[in-house]
Amino acid sequence: MTGFELSQRCQFGQEITAVLFTSARGHYALFWNPDGTYEMVCGNAIRCLAHFICDDSAALNHVPVETPRGHYLSRKLDANQGSVVMPDHTIRVAIPNDGGDLLVDAGTPHRIRLVNEEWPDPDLREARSCSGGANPVNFNLVRKIAPFHHRVRTFERGVGETSSCGTAAVAIVAALEALGDALVDLSARHLIQFASGEQLFVTGGRSLGSYEITGRVTLLQDISL
Repeated sequence: MTGFELSQRCQFGQEITAVLFTSARGHYALFWNPDGTYEMVCGNAIRCLAHFICDDSAALNHVPVETPRGHYLSRKLDANQGSVVMPDHTIRVAIPNDGGDLLVDAGTPHRIRLVNEEWPDPDLREARSCSGGANPVNFNLVRKIAPFHHRVRTFERGVGETSSCGTAAVAIVAALEALGDALVDLSARHLIQFASGEQLFVTGGRSLGSYEITGRVTLLQDISL
């Protein structure tokens, strides 16, 4: 098998390193944070995968990829947009903790906290602490702007605050769905807007069997293989 450092060629606002292996059996991906810790999946990396593999002139390419978490589908929608389809069984929502935060395992653990303003200092301190502590988790502060529109600050374990996170986007929508605050209209497109200005859109839901995350993809310079 041959490995490629996907993250060196695709820009998606994420500091993770994704390594793609290809063989006659298909594609397999592994993921590492900058501090060397391992992740079972990276939604943004998989979302970029079809652009990485497919000719730039081709659109609507569908590339299946396997990770330690499960099987996903990368889609090239056009030259600048890509998506990843994540099966609902790969996303697990736990009951709220004592503070009301929801815990969502999307292949990487996410803690979801709804806030009413941008951004309370105590919540920011806790987000930084929990994402960088002895047992770190990704911590997401989520503010509702309008129906199906949320602004987010995401602090990733092994990274710190990140400008975009695919698993965070789907974890937030899954959490809102569990709280009864999402997917009233299954055709709705949820806008997850990060503090950096990066935007991801999430469609689908548990009752439909999968979630799809869509966003921009920018190919960087070629790398030596």
